[in-house]
Amino acid sequence: MSMGNERETRAAVDESLVRRTKALARTGPVHELEVAKAMRQGDWGPFDLRALSLAAIDAVIEHMGLEYGATSDAVIDRLCVLAAAAAPGRPTEEIRVVARAVLDGLLNDRGRREAFSVPYGEWGTDDYRTAELVFKLLEEVEAPDGTIVLRATDEAVNLFVGALDRDVEDAQAAAEAVLQSQLRRGRIDQAILTAKEARLRSLQFTRKVRRILDATRRDVRQVDWTEDVPRLLSDSLDHLSERLEVERTLLATIEKTLAEAGEAEEARGAAQLVGIVTDCRLRHMDLHRELIGARTVFLSEQERQRFRPAAEVRLIRVEEDLLKPLLAETAAAAEPVAVAFLVRSMGPSPPRQLRLADLISSLLMPPREEEEAPLDEEPDLVPVDLDPLRFPEEVRRSARTILSAVNGGPVRLSDLLAPARRAGPAVAEFVGLTALRAFAPEGTAEALRARDDGTHLEDPGMGGADLLIEREVTE
Repeated sequence: MSMGNERETRAAVDESLVRRTKALARTGPVHELEVAKAMRQGDWGPFDLRALSLAAIDAVIEHMGLEYGATSDAVIDRLCVLAAAAAPGRPTEEIRVVARAVLDGLLNDRGRREAFSVPYGEWGTDDYRTAELVFKLLEEVEAPDGTIVLRATDEAVNLFVGALDRDVEDAQAAAEAVLQSQLRRGRIDQAILTAKEARLRSLQFTRKVRRILDATRRDVRQVDWTEDVPRLLSDSLDHLSERLEVERTLLATIEKTLAEAGEAEEARGAAQLVGIVTDCRLRHMDLHRELIGARTVFLSEQERQRFRPAAEVRLIRVEEDLLKPLLAETAAAAEPVAVAFLVRSMGPSPPRQLRLADLISSLLMPPREEEEAPLDEEPDLVPVDLDPLRFPEEVRRSARTILSAVNGGPVRLSDLLAPARRAGPAVAEFVGLTALRAFAPEGTAEALRARDDGTHLEDPGMGGADLLIEREVTE
């Protein structure tokens, strides 16, 4: 790069450019929902999927904090109300399809509910590179009671409030400063919106701290309790102390405004503000208690996990690590791997359980009356002096003549069947059966022994292996 171009690049690059680019990229899934609705079946024109996406995030955030999260049904019910208002008269099933599509889009259902991955460009002072932004908007987690609920990530909260990449503490302090200014100027309607934003920042800050504590409970070695976490806890306690003091002052100001309110609308707005700020204060007090006991959590988890063996979890990507390498192998090399994977992926097959009701029914059944078979007065007996073999003597004689060729050494079954077929089909059948008896492990036929060396039999009347037949050696 020439010196002139380098100076131009340095002048054009702002330090916040990459941050703003990443913030804009996080809105991509919402815009893709809106663009893709034209390709869906039916008329989706009346539905603003971007607005429904923000409403879904709003519904999830409302259930976070004091609650663990929102269920999918609760979010879909909220979206159905909004979608039905946008398209009156539409069937309920169609409205729920729209709501379900919005929720699936935010969960990245098309990407198997993994994180979104968006490429973006980064400009330095003298270089350019392409990077990948990985993020989630909504995620499914297990609540303490075992139910699966939805929680909004930091990216989703940033997307909802419009402050896409701002520090949580600074954003919360700024929102409270704006709220104080609006109260002094009597702008109750705007103060309500600012108070809601401050409550969202409280949720985001709570999630930031609790994520550290949850990680400690999972594996204390994954969290730096030497420098990073103590500094974070100290800063968080200072921040919460400031917030509690500011909220106390705000409540006093709002209650004074409520007492002096002359109009019903102003009084109603001031009462709503009292509820929002009180909710924020309760959340901060609860988090303050958690922060005070955070070091106790670390010490107890360190003691509990000290002698616990480390769990080694190796997650494989079935498509990348198994399927593609397997397709590149030969059939002989891939068969054992495919069989082993199939057996283990199908899971165990439990035996059929004995049901007490069936057992009692069987025991209480009346005994069956067995009828004795009548004895035949004149049984059909076969004389013992008759030969039960189906092949006449002349067929066996011709077959023995052909089989005598093995006296000189091993002979292929196909070489014996060729002259046997010329002698007749019965002779060929006798030779084939003799070879099978010679191959059986429990005995020999005509003092012969047959073995399989993997050669395929080419014969119009028989199939299988082209056995090597030889005379059995007796000592």
